[in-house]
Amino acid sequence: MNLNKLAVVVGTCITLATSAAQAATSSGTLTVTGTIESSISLTIESAGGTTSGTGTAAATSDLGSISKYGSAPTGFSLARGASDWTLSSTVGVKVDKANLTSTDYTLTAQLGSASASGVVWKLNGSTLTDSAATTLTSTGTYASTGSYSWDVVIADSAAAAAIDNAINFTATSN
Repeated sequence: MNLNKLAVVVGTCITLATSAAQAATSSGTLTVTGTIESSISLTIESAGGTTSGTGTAAATSDLGSISKYGSAPTGFSLARGASDWTLSSTVGVKVDKANLTSTDYTLTAQLGSASASGVVWKLNGSTLTDSAATTLTSTGTYASTGSYSWDVVIADSAAAAAIDNAINFTATSN
């Protein structure tokens, strides 16, 4: 075989070997869609009683056993009247916002169930019911803990029984 033919054969083999060693490629595209939604977050920051879950939207306040002539629960004061008695404290509620141009919010509260007979629940002086929400503020400041007076007024005629209930808070951006 002459040298020119040998060089062509060797060159062709090298070219074929190089082509076979190159990796196959492919490409694709991931199209991403989404929409940013505005949002607010409500947390219970403080409350009278033995409180757990502060800093969340589901706190619990345990008043323990309460009586007109006993001691006030932790974080409460007790005022004795002629025919009733009042436990007083405060509730701290914080509302934060994200992706929202609103400058303030409205905060309402409503009892989770009907109040026990002879027991009145109040926030900021307004009586709470389970049938309608009560406005606590219509100009709440975001990222600040609002403090709301909390009273439980118990008639001397109320039965000795549990007064368990829930106060449901709702914040709505303005």
